[in-house]
Amino acid sequence: MSVFLKDLDKVYGYEDLLYRIDHSSAYKPCFQTSDLYDFFTNLLVGLVSDSPLVLLDADLNFSELSGLNVREINIEKPVVKKQYASLEDLVKAVQTSLSEITIFTSGTTGQPKQVRHTIQTLTRSVRIGTGYQGQVWGFAYNPTHMAGLQVFFQAFENLNTLVNIFNRSRSEVNAVLKSAGITHLSATPTFYRLLLPVEEVFEKVQRVTLGGEKSDQKLYDFIRQLFPCARINNVYASTEAGSLFAARGENFQIPENFSDKFRVEDSELLIHKSLLGESESFQYSGEYYRTGDLIEWVDESKGIFRFKSRKNELINIGGYKVNPEEVEDVLLQIEGVQQAVVYGKPNSVLGNVLCAELKVLSGMELTELQIRQYLQGKLQDFKIPRRIKFVEQFLLTRTGKIKR
Repeated sequence: MSVFLKDLDKVYGYEDLLYRIDHSSAYKPCFQTSDLYDFFTNLLVGLVSDSPLVLLDADLNFSELSGLNVREINIEKPVVKKQYASLEDLVKAVQTSLSEITIFTSGTTGQPKQVRHTIQTLTRSVRIGTGYQGQVWGFAYNPTHMAGLQVFFQAFENLNTLVNIFNRSRSEVNAVLKSAGITHLSATPTFYRLLLPVEEVFEKVQRVTLGGEKSDQKLYDFIRQLFPCARINNVYASTEAGSLFAARGENFQIPENFSDKFRVEDSELLIHKSLLGESESFQYSGEYYRTGDLIEWVDESKGIFRFKSRKNELINIGGYKVNPEEVEDVLLQIEGVQQAVVYGKPNSVLGNVLCAELKVLSGMELTELQIRQYLQGKLQDFKIPRRIKFVEQFLLTRTGKIKR
């Protein structure tokens, strides 16, 4: 029996999945659950019946929602039973679904916003063929968000296996990597940093993909140690548009066939509305959507660029604009620093006081004085955090990123 999903000690086969969908006469348009198999099954029943779906985080607080009737959550609605002769027929039905799929932004910079997608915008980056068969995907994302959905569709449309490692501890992830035969991983840089330090290597992993946050050379070097046989890709995707760019390293390139779909204004990346889902919250400049992502050109003539920061993450320190990711990059160069997060704390005089939290590798010792001495000469004075705190762990967003 081909395996669809491994979730802790539970294993679900594709034949079981097909049987359950064939015998489903109802689904939940607004479904909230922490059970990954139930979530995927409900999603597929909705898609093959061309029914609307609203994807809700398992821990979503109802006060965060706007424009949604909470009384409709987990209420079943009937669908016409459809029988599929094979898994290939099921996959084709999903690929041609007419469903409207509503997902929410992460809400890290305000109230979560609804974005409506079609199966075409959600699966733009999916690749299918014999070369993609037999893959085993580590599932390291929240399933209700864009990155998790894209991993799901990539695996499902090729009848691959998913292994749930989302929100697992370092020891649990290492154990699964060792036992489950995972060949492909897609996760945030934060996820990979949590696997530090390198204690053993995993040679079965063939491809590693990073997305959702800025990464750095130190992290790439670590990933190469941990997964010595893997190709490393960096992906740019958003809730609004899905996956758009892929790169090896930090330099992205605008595809030639999409060159007219992107603009840059005052260092901000703009995306043509034809590449987006639909939402009343989108703000356009003409026909282009302002992403809030600030970039710098590496080679403008070839469309090669790198991301600098998020526009809304710049911190006002006494009239100066500080990019927290620039400071984090320098902090991560310090030997022994496993992870760093920089943020502003409101201050009546300066606007904000710059703060940093650091996690140090086990067995390493660093002091605040050593950190400050390292930063002197590498950063302007106003970019050096005034408050430095050593922590054991960080708060994460629902999408697995570090919460500022």
